[in-house]
Amino acid sequence: MTESIALELNHVNVAYGEKPVVKDVSMKFPKNQISALIGASGSGKSTLLRSLNRMNDDIATVTGEINFEGLNINDPKTNVYRLRQSIGMVFQQPTPFPMSIYENVIYGLRLAGVNDKKVLDAQVELSLKQAALWDEVKDKLKSSALALSGGQQQRLCIARTLAVKPEIILMDEPTSALDPVSTSQIEETMLELKKDFTIIIVTHNMQQASRSSDWTAFMHQGQLIEFNQTADFFMNPREQKTADYLSGKFG
Repeated sequence: MTESIALELNHVNVAYGEKPVVKDVSMKFPKNQISALIGASGSGKSTLLRSLNRMNDDIATVTGEINFEGLNINDPKTNVYRLRQSIGMVFQQPTPFPMSIYENVIYGLRLAGVNDKKVLDAQVELSLKQAALWDEVKDKLKSSALALSGGQQQRLCIARTLAVKPEIILMDEPTSALDPVSTSQIEETMLELKKDFTIIIVTHNMQQASRSSDWTAFMHQGQLIEFNQTADFFMNPREQKTADYLSGKFG
């Protein structure tokens, strides 16, 4: 892998109490690429994803190294608030706040103490354009975000994540609650976003991984079985377990 690396995992384990969920995972996520994590329910992929910006802190024990910009994010000195600005998260269900579209987008900026209206206005427009939502909402920025459709709400959540200028965007099944048209819009948005961001997505949808990602990882019972460029992964899997999963023998 010659690409520059956005995030490097070395021997990462995640456990809920006594129960190991992610087991000795080592991998490197390339910058400005989309990496998909696939696998059956319970394979550990969402748990691993949530560990990449310490969303699991309250409920899980994480060991091993997750290196971002030369630092292990699990170091006790890590500023978790700053980490989550740099590594943002988009969840399975759209999670707009009960406030205007405008205020949703700048929520993180306000938390960071940004109050300059010119700066906020510019960032709202930029983030909504990056999330492919600007043309649909530019005339109703003061309207409630809750009035948007599900697909629009999910793109708004992407815009909210983008507004604080992360380097990496984590997406946990971001289209599983959406219709096919909205799913297609989100996938197109992801392909645009990778010019400026690194994206790591968990998906149950193998077609989505093959359409949208540059790299695909297969997890099974907490272990990383295979991680390869997507075309090779689907056409020439290296591991028999991967081939069995792709052919529907289990999952």
